[in-house]
Amino acid sequence: MTLTAQAAYPYANEERATAGLRGQLREQAAAAGQLPDWSTLAVAEPTEHSGAHGRRWFEWVATVETRPVNAAP
Repeated sequence: MTLTAQAAYPYANEERATAGLRGQLREQAAAAGQLPDWSTLAVAEPTEHSGAHGRRWFEWVATVETRPVNAAP
């Protein structure tokens, strides 16, 4: 199963964005009875958008493959 997460942050810091996206992916996997295979994690370059009042936002998208909780690694 492939899971996708996306989020918009007011910064272009990949490390911080990845941490947040991993949290979303972890929750999605748990809800589906799966475990994320972090070796398959892919984080796309952010796209920049202007929000209200001209503030810049960076939209990040990440995907990860999963495996059943009971499956061998």
